[in-house]
Amino acid sequence: MPIKRTEAMQPLSRQHHNGLLFCLLLKKGIAKNAAIKIICDFSMHFWENDLQHHFQLEETCLSNLGNTYPVLHNGIQQMLNEHRLLQQYFQKMAIHVTYNDITALSEWLEKHIRFEERILFPHIETTINSEALQRIGKFLQGEADHNCMQYPIRFWE
Repeated sequence: MPIKRTEAMQPLSRQHHNGLLFCLLLKKGIAKNAAIKIICDFSMHFWENDLQHHFQLEETCLSNLGNTYPVLHNGIQQMLNEHRLLQQYFQKMAIHVTYNDITALSEWLEKHIRFEERILFPHIETTINSEALQRIGKFLQGEADHNCMQYPIRFWE
């Protein structure tokens, strides 16, 4: 059953949906023994055009919540730590990548998204006041929805 998200947080959740789709496409590509260079190029395209911006959005509008609401500090810190870890995976891809690296990236990103959707975001939504939630909504207003399936090389088919 889908998680009901407040309107303010929905843009981030829609981006998470695209992130989960990215993970699925990586798994399908590996199962089909798609060329590693193509999967790597797809991954770097996703990082540069979607995920890097998504991390910046989250860090800008959520990272300070831990200061105002100390009960959120550990969850926000976990989010930030996982962002750094995932960033390192993408940096490694620019140098050298194996199918195991791609599998690990997919698993870590999926785990990270599930943490934010199932634990962090509900905790934020039930903890912060309506004014803070409205500020987040205003900040995220107009964020575009992307679909990683628009990538021109459909290696997952």
